[in-house]
Amino acid sequence: PPPLPTATPQHRLWTKAVISTRSHPNHSNSYSFPPSTTPGWISPRPHGPWCASTSIPAAIAIDCEMCETRDPLTQTLNPKALCRLSIVNADRPSEILIDTLVKPEWPVSNHRTWVNGIGSQDLEHVQFTLQHAQQFMMALCSDQTVIVGHAVHNDLKALRMIHHCVVDTAMLFAHAGEEEGSTPSLKNVAYGVLKGREMPEVHDSVNDARVSLECALFWRERDGVVEPVEKVFSRNAGSRGYKSVDPNETATLLVHRLPRTTEVAHIEEMFLAFTFVKPKLVKEIAFSGTHGKCYVEFASADHANLAYDTLLGEEREDKTGKKQKRVGLKGGGYVCVRKMRKGK
Repeated sequence: PPPLPTATPQHRLWTKAVISTRSHPNHSNSYSFPPSTTPGWISPRPHGPWCASTSIPAAIAIDCEMCETRDPLTQTLNPKALCRLSIVNADRPSEILIDTLVKPEWPVSNHRTWVNGIGSQDLEHVQFTLQHAQQFMMALCSDQTVIVGHAVHNDLKALRMIHHCVVDTAMLFAHAGEEEGSTPSLKNVAYGVLKGREMPEVHDSVNDARVSLECALFWRERDGVVEPVEKVFSRNAGSRGYKSVDPNETATLLVHRLPRTTEVAHIEEMFLAFTFVKPKLVKEIAFSGTHGKCYVEFASADHANLAYDTLLGEEREDKTGKKQKRVGLKGGGYVCVRKMRKGK
């Protein structure tokens, strides 16, 4: 089995968070790596005397920015090509260990500037490559170095680095009202955990590394006893950013636990067939894992309440105290229809 961080007292501060990350239902799939002998991939050395002699930190916080590149010979796309690497010392969060742009191996086919703020002119004269980044990581990390971040598997795969001592804030915090296995965005975790802190639309990898570290420290200080994170922001495909979701919106119902085969038309048909109330708008279904969810808007709060009250199904409260009903499916199983406000 992969090692746990036990080498020093500083390592052991993170042991429970590493175990909690590994216990998440998505962990085995997200942190599946190729064999350690795979060309181009690195694996840190075992912890030993060399760590003390080089004074490497017990834990670091990381965030990477990625772009999309294309192999000019095979036309193969790499959607997670490293283009910026930022690492903060988790033992001393004010210390930035590295913050550098990275020259992609292949020509860039999509800079994703609206996400990472990095354009073609920014990478034009960069000489620091993925291989340099890997050399830095090998000098900085042992197999017990704790790497803190949000959805860290994406950063590790961009670095082509096999590592298992990870504290992933996407897996430490549950998503309120969502199915098991759903992971909250860093934007929602920060807002819920750090007293309403909002993050910029364009990523800043140093800021993201520090924010994820703050959230992980919040979890650690409370020994993992934390409330589920509300979904205050959701992805807006139209603007390629985030939009607010009003948790008190009474003319909206959340339908979740939807099978992969569900289409928007099926949701509208369900409400018409079972409640005779036609939705004003069924928003795009967002799938994660084996199930999906969507928000259904009605003409008014009265219409939404009538639709909910008319549905037949067992009613119970979710973890946040919001009422929801289990509505049976013809082929077996069920979907959940949930109100957006507590106690109504």
